[in-house]
Amino acid sequence: MKRTIQALGLTAALLAALLLGGCTGGEGASSAAPGPAATAEPTPTPQAEPVPNPLTGLADADYTGRRPVAVTLRTLSGAAPQWGVAAADVLVEGVTEGTTASLMALYANVDAISKAGPVGPGRDLLLQFALPLNALPVHIDKNIYASNLLNALGYQDLDGYHIGKAAFAFDQDRQNAGYREENCWYTTADLIRAGLEQYGASLEGENTPLFLFGERAPVAGDARNATSLTVTFSPDDSEQLNFDAASGLYYKTNADGSPATDADNGQQAAFTNVFVLYASSGIKDDGYTRDYDMTGGTGLYLTGGAWEAITWAKEDATGPLQLTAADGQPLVVSPGKSFIALWGGYYGQALRLTGADGAEQALPEKPALLESGISDEAAAAAQAEFEAQQKITDAQQAVADATAQLEDAQAALDEAQAALDADSGNADLIAQRDEAQAALDALNQTIADNQAILDAAGVTATPTPAPAG
Repeated sequence: MKRTIQALGLTAALLAALLLGGCTGGEGASSAAPGPAATAEPTPTPQAEPVPNPLTGLADADYTGRRPVAVTLRTLSGAAPQWGVAAADVLVEGVTEGTTASLMALYANVDAISKAGPVGPGRDLLLQFALPLNALPVHIDKNIYASNLLNALGYQDLDGYHIGKAAFAFDQDRQNAGYREENCWYTTADLIRAGLEQYGASLEGENTPLFLFGERAPVAGDARNATSLTVTFSPDDSEQLNFDAASGLYYKTNADGSPATDADNGQQAAFTNVFVLYASSGIKDDGYTRDYDMTGGTGLYLTGGAWEAITWAKEDATGPLQLTAADGQPLVVSPGKSFIALWGGYYGQALRLTGADGAEQALPEKPALLESGISDEAAAAAQAEFEAQQKITDAQQAVADATAQLEDAQAALDEAQAALDADSGNADLIAQRDEAQAALDALNQTIADNQAILDAAGVTATPTPAPAG
């Protein structure tokens, strides 16, 4: 019994020792130096991709936060050559009044504008291409339709009519060379910035790509069916774009066939892409300004020496231009500069496109007229009436001018004849007499020819004076 109790006591003591040893071991583990704490890997900050040129699609710089600039250029007689046409990323052209197309130059980077002009008046047609891009419109004066559009949108422009020399400068050398005053005003990047400062505004802001840019399959030489395009805006105003296979560009020429060169750098304006956007047209309520259906239409796209039919659409004045290929998919546009012509197809307008083999292409039908449009028949009749009246006016003026010179011409002949009578063998006097006689004969012939025109029209030689008052 005693041995049993001792055995139990020994067992209890051994168990206690084991338990105490376990506790001691636990304390030793907890007092040991802790291992290094795990640290979370830093999350890298995403780097924004550089924004390519929104007007050309080229990754030639980072255009993040840069608004484009849209400068209206004068195109009437005496305006060419313009400054800045070759430096522009996009040129947009279309008739807004009369028979001469208006022109707008778009620049993705204001610093590309070393000199742009002569600056012309703003037009609502051109603004519809600039506003969707968040571009700054730059012009000198504007018509009521452009003014109403900007006011309705609360959109800040840079108008020389209001801001003057803060944003525009006058080229005195150009005027001294014989250019009219209105064709001598220009702007620069620094002047544009200075003008915006007057309004507390800047060119920082979002931009929107003009097209869906992407690489296209190269055009084979035997597939180049669009190497020369002539856009006739009126009998007095046409543009030609000729494809150069070596550069892959369409070079712009003037109506007389001369190169459309930049007065600032002497370079000829050239483009990777050429668009002709068909738009139904008519006349606005002032009876003079052209009106266009800007919700959409058909058109042509030229690049690489080939062309294809497209459709285009816009939701409203600030809606982006949406282009669709013939297969119904969004049109992929080659990266590069572009020329855009808005074409109504009304009386006096025409298109001609030829390929590398000289064959003329069959193009989509011209757009229908708006209700306010004038039919070809009515326009032709009005043109004929105008030309007939102009012919009468010119004939009346010619008769009046020649008649006014008759007395002096007769006196010159009498004087020459008298001198010759005194020295009949003098060859110089004979020549002077013959010259005086020829001058008098020419005047009489002018009177006779133009009097015949007036007689046929049943009108008098002298215009009837307007009633007084």
